[in-house]
Order: sequence, then structure tokens, then C-alpha cells
Amino acid sequence: MSCLPSAIKLSILSIASSILLLSGCASTVTSNGQSKNLSDLNYDLNNMVSNNSCTASFQCKVLEVGARACGGPSKYAVYSTLNTSQEEAEQLAQQITKQENIQNKAQGLTDCSPVLEVQSLCINHQCQSFDIK
Repeated sequence: MSCLPSAIKLSILSIASSILLLSGCASTVTSNGQSKNLSDLNYDLNNMVSNNSCTASFQCKVLEVGARACGGPSKYAVYSTLNTSQEEAEQLAQQITKQENIQNKAQGLTDCSPVLEVQSLCINHQCQSFDIK
């Protein structure tokens, strides 16, 4: 009977530790100390790369974003360096990839479907993607 309180305490401690660890899985801390979850990071990236205007194809870049459980990125983002800081876009893509890696480890293998690699060109003054086959 004397083991029961210790076992209960251990169980409660285990559950509390798990909750504490898992609560940080889908968030990251920004430079101003605020926490951002994965959907917020993806929203920020989409906003950052939304203006794809260009004057030449060398301004069009492709970012590998996220991480699939079986390896490789979960998506590609096309953006224009004419309007978007390459360094900031790469940092945000790295944060998303880090969060997805943590999520994949917590959830195990979920999606192994391949994501086709893309390239970008400046067509009609817009950076556009096309699939590599």
C-alpha cells in the first residue's frame, strides 16, 4: 500500500512532464518573445512571398519548406528577391521546417507522399513555378 502514493505521484509527474514537453511542439519564440505556432509561421511565409513581381528570372527563387516524415520538404515556396528578403524568407522556412520535424517526431510517420520539386521563372513580370519532371 505504501507504493500506491509514490506510483500516483510518479504518474502525475509523468503526465505533467508530457504536457509541458508537448505544449512546446507546435510553437516557436520570436525575437520579441511572443510564441508562434506552425499555422502562424506558414501564414507569415505566405504573406512574405505573396508579391512575386519580377523583372528577370534571376530574381525568382524557390524555398524548400517544412519536413515530411519520410524526408524531404512538405512544400516549395516561390518568391521574388525584388520584393522579399532572401535571408528572412530562408529563416522563416527553417523555423517551419524545425516545427514540422518536431511534430513528425511526436506523431510518427503520417504522410510519405512525394512533393514534386519546382523551379521558377519570371513570366509576364511574375515569378511562377513549374514542376520538374
